[in-house]
Amino acid sequence: MRSIILIISLLVVFSSCEKKLTYSITEKKINETLIISINSDFNPDIRRVQYIESDSGEYLAIKNKSKPEIILFDLQTKKINYKIPLFTDGPNSIGNYSGFQIYKPDCVLISSIPPKAFSINFQGEVLASTPIFDPENKVNYVGSTNETPFILKDKELWGAQPFYSNIFNITEKEAINTLSIFKIEANKTDTVSRWIPISRPPNIWSDGKKSANFAWANRYDSIIVAPFTDHRLWVISKKGEGLVSYVNVKSESVNSFRIIDGFPAPGDKGIIQDLESDSYENFIYDIYRDVFYRFFLPKINVNDYNLGPRSIFSRRPMIGVMVLDKDLKILGEFNFLNHGIENRNYFVGKKGLYVSTNNPNRDDFDENILRYDIIRFEGLNYED
Repeated sequence: MRSIILIISLLVVFSSCEKKLTYSITEKKINETLIISINSDFNPDIRRVQYIESDSGEYLAIKNKSKPEIILFDLQTKKINYKIPLFTDGPNSIGNYSGFQIYKPDCVLISSIPPKAFSINFQGEVLASTPIFDPENKVNYVGSTNETPFILKDKELWGAQPFYSNIFNITEKEAINTLSIFKIEANKTDTVSRWIPISRPPNIWSDGKKSANFAWANRYDSIIVAPFTDHRLWVISKKGEGLVSYVNVKSESVNSFRIIDGFPAPGDKGIIQDLESDSYENFIYDIYRDVFYRFFLPKINVNDYNLGPRSIFSRRPMIGVMVLDKDLKILGEFNFLNHGIENRNYFVGKKGLYVSTNNPNRDDFDENILRYDIIRFEGLNYED
């Protein structure tokens, strides 16, 4: 009898260990849907979308891939409010555009390749520019994108270059010591850029070589770096210009990252390896509710979909999001299935978390509109 009781007790213990974690936020809902009609000469570049709130209203800025311009849409009228031209030659040339950040009325910061930061006005005129150069880091890319938008503080600009110059030949020690974050300071006599001495976490490749990419978000003095292939977040102090801590924030759905075991595979093999591995994605701070959103891409079996690997890779069928409090503790975790949303195309506004539902792999895809569901999470505070 005692043996039976012991076995039952052990089964109870083991079954309790297998239970999924319970979080304080268990429900998400669609509050409303934003639809903006667009002209045939506008092709949205979703690598960078920026929500702007001002005294005059709410706006959404997106670069046009068909023309060198940034379009500002008024979210109340659903109409174009302004077009900011981007010049690629002449005295106001910004070179090879790689991202933007609208800083204040009539001031746009542009990232460019070769690595350079430009300040332009709404007429596209270059007000200032600063090269970003480091021969030791061998930087060849800087971009103010949805993943790593420029971060502004007073007369400081913070930017990121998450990649390695040669990931296939670099050692783990070299990877850890590679500097990825730079700062541009404007003083009375000059504007200079410099790299901040913040290394990556130890043992980043303990189970194999992985991608270096990351996203980040800004909250008061802190910059939170969210790697795509590591559960650990880096908490960085802007004032102290250094690392404060690492915080482990693991999704239940992210368990196996892609291991890079050689040079790129031919054909679609490398893409399939990415799709059949888990990864994290964008990381966004919600200033209105003081929470963070960490997006992730669960692995899939490409044979489950009637689409080519490249089409699936560009527009993922499954996307998840974790809701974190200001201390980076997990409040909830949710999934969007069946091509429900468009990866990388999300932003935060007063009404909630905006996620694009105009995924080209959906049956109701419409190239003539921008369409965002406004998501709200149970337990968070909203103004209306």
